[in-house]
Amino acid sequence: MVDAADAALRFLRALKRLPTYTGIVFHGLPTGSGLSSARWTHGVTATSNDPHIATENFWTLAVAAIVSRTGRDIAAFSAHPAEQEILLSPEVVLLEVARTALPDGRPVVIVEQLAESDPSASLPPTLDELVSHVQQLLRASLESPPAPVTTPGEFVEPLFFLDDA
Repeated sequence: MVDAADAALRFLRALKRLPTYTGIVFHGLPTGSGLSSARWTHGVTATSNDPHIATENFWTLAVAAIVSRTGRDIAAFSAHPAEQEILLSPEVVLLEVARTALPDGRPVVIVEQLAESDPSASLPPTLDELVSHVQQLLRASLESPPAPVTTPGEFVEPLFFLDDA
């Protein structure tokens, strides 16, 4: 019999061996609520480089654009590499830093992972530039064709630290 706790620990150790991914990733949200404060994540969070994938072709009520600093790109190991999946490990601290909206008014919550910055990463240097960059990424994605949804629900789930109100 497989010990689930041992398997989870082995998975997390293997995940930490992968190179870190710094950049903007996306996650679909079933609500448009915001953070009440910085929160630790409890489990692995699936995100994607592609907003179409992360939102199942923009059907979610809101979008989280996350500044990943320690994510892990698992596309090379995925059964569906086109999902461009970046995993965020448990116990990362996320903080809402800004809000914007899709053209139809649905909220986009911009969340930053609080971790040491990689000096070689090419993230926008100011908050205004970050918001503008996220808007550009979303506009480009909205103008591109829909993506096949290969694993429904994988990237679309509530993040525990988002308020329901």
